Amino acid sequence: MQGGVGQVSENPNISALASVFDEQVWIFYRKTAFKEPLTKITQLENKLLSIGMPGSGTRDLGLKLLELNKMDVKSEKPIIKLKEFTASQSLKALNANELDAVMLVSGPQAPIILEYLRNPQLAIMNFEQADAYSVRLPFLKKVVVPRGVINLAEDLPRKDISILAAPAALVVSEDIHPALITPLMRAMDTSISQLGLLQKESDYPSENGFAWPHNDDAQHFLKNGASFLHRHLPFWSVVWVERAIRIILPLLAILIPLFNFLPKLISMSVEAKTSAVYKKLRVLELAVSANPQKPWQGEWQALRKQALTMKVPKKYAVRVYELRMYIEMTGDRLAQAT
Repeated sequence: MQGGVGQVSENPNISALASVFDEQVWIFYRKTAFKEPLTKITQLENKLLSIGMPGSGTRDLGLKLLELNKMDVKSEKPIIKLKEFTASQSLKALNANELDAVMLVSGPQAPIILEYLRNPQLAIMNFEQADAYSVRLPFLKKVVVPRGVINLAEDLPRKDISILAAPAALVVSEDIHPALITPLMRAMDTSISQLGLLQKESDYPSENGFAWPHNDDAQHFLKNGASFLHRHLPFWSVVWVERAIRIILPLLAILIPLFNFLPKLISMSVEAKTSAVYKKLRVLELAVSANPQKPWQGEWQALRKQALTMKVPKKYAVRVYELRMYIEMTGDRLAQAT
C-alpha cells in the first residue's frame, strides 16, 4: 500500500510490516500549455489535471499536494479542473490537447513512464520545492533523477530532475497469526533484493514512511533479523518449537527458584520431625524428675520406635542418629532417677 495513503481511524485493524520500495511522483505536462517550465504546483491553476481514478493512492496523494498549495478542488468554482483518467488515458488526452498535465506515481522502470519520456510534446515538472514537501509530508522524500538514468541510449531524461518519492508499505490485518510474520518478512526481504534505479541498498526494508501502527514482530525482525530457529528449521517445526518454548520458559522461571529453595524445605522438614521428638523427651524428663514414681518406659519406647522408623534423606541421616543416641542417653538417666 502506498505510504501516506489512508487514515488510521479509517483502517483500525491494519498494521504495517515495513516500507519495501519507493514509488516516484511524476508530473508530466504539455509544453505548449505553459508559458514557462513547470516547477511549482501553483502553476497548474486553471489547468486541466489528472491525478488518477477515485480511490487510487495517486489521487489521494495528489489531493494532499494540492491542499498544501491552497488549491481548493471542492468549491463551486475550483481554481483547477481535475480529470479522472488512467495513465494510458491521460497520455492520449495529452496528445489530443484535452489535458494539460498528469500526475503519476510509479517506479522509473515502468513502461508507461518511458512512453511519457519519449513523447516530444511533454516535459517533466522539476520540483524546486521538493525539500519543503518532504518537511510538510514526512512520508515523502526528494529524489534527483540523473540525466540518462532511465535510458542511456536515448538520453532519458535529458537533464537532472528533482521529483518526489513515496514509499510503498506492506500491511497486514491485525488478525494475522504471529507465526506468519517472520516468513512474510523473509519473503519480502528476498523480493526486494533487486534495487530500483533510484533506490539505495540501505533504504529498504524500512520502519519509516507509513502512518499505521508497526507490527511488533516485524519491528523485531527489522532490528534483529530472522531467529536461529527460522534460519535452520522448517516453518512447521518452528511453530511448534516456539510454542513449546513459550510454555517451558515461564515454567522454568517458576521451577528454578523452587529447586533452589527445595533443600531448605527438606532441612526444615527434618528439623521439625526431630525437634518434635526432642520436645517430647524433654517433657518426659521433667515429668519423671517431678514424680520419680511415674511410669515412663512405655512413652520412652514409643519415642525410641519413632526415631528408629524415621526416614530422611541420606544428607540428614546424622541428625536422626544423634536423636537416637540422645534417646538412649535419656533412657539411662530416667532409669537411674527411678
